[in-house]
Amino acid sequence: MNKLLLLAGIILSMSLYSQQKINFERAGYYFDFIELSFEMEDKPNDKFHLIKFDTITATDNKGNLLIDNHNVFNIYRRANILARYEAPKKQLKSVNAKGVVKYFQPSRENNSYFILGKVKEVKKDANLIDKNVLAKSSGLYFGLVSVESANKIFKDFINYKASKGEKIDFNVYDLMIAKTNNKEHDIIPVVPTIDDGLDFSYNTITLKDPKTGTIYTFYKIKQSMTAEERGNIPLELFIENEESVQKIPFDFKNFQVKQ
Repeated sequence: MNKLLLLAGIILSMSLYSQQKINFERAGYYFDFIELSFEMEDKPNDKFHLIKFDTITATDNKGNLLIDNHNVFNIYRRANILARYEAPKKQLKSVNAKGVVKYFQPSRENNSYFILGKVKEVKKDANLIDKNVLAKSSGLYFGLVSVESANKIFKDFINYKASKGEKIDFNVYDLMIAKTNNKEHDIIPVVPTIDDGLDFSYNTITLKDPKTGTIYTFYKIKQSMTAEERGNIPLELFIENEESVQKIPFDFKNFQVKQ
């Protein structure tokens, strides 16, 4: 009888921390914030299997909402996804977390995976999104940016991250892109030869054009990349759509916070 009760307790405990294939990996204090980490069970760790939060709400054991510290971008990732919250005055022993995870599997069949070709073959300062996609959502934009356009749009931008607060030199970047998303379509540029396609830069600057709202990202891929190497960068594109996304709910209670 005791063994049956023990087995039932183990099964109940497992169900609390793993629902619909989403695992609450860990929760812990880091400096002045609490970090929550989630992962998807049995998901391949590659660029064609991505996850991010659709929604997430975290509370303490009394139901008080934790305050997002806004230091983590909610973007698609291959492995675990993170949420960070301001540490409450009273140290927490456990947290609750509820929400929905989006599981994105880009594919040609679902019109969410596109091979654009090498950078030298692709026209700059033009919308490279497939016409079939634009017919359903005309506000989307993705394109490579020329140095001339970057200088014109951000002519007054000062890179305060630099030691002397200098004007940014766009000539030093290996790849420059511009994109405009919407709520239903997240656009993800992919460079297959670098780090399996995602997070392919060691030095990145992201700027927003205040006039158009377009997001510009400037990547430095290698310490010294030649013009020939830049031209031969292969470029692919993921465009999120309903056919390629599965939404998975999760609801975890009293998950222990490591001190």
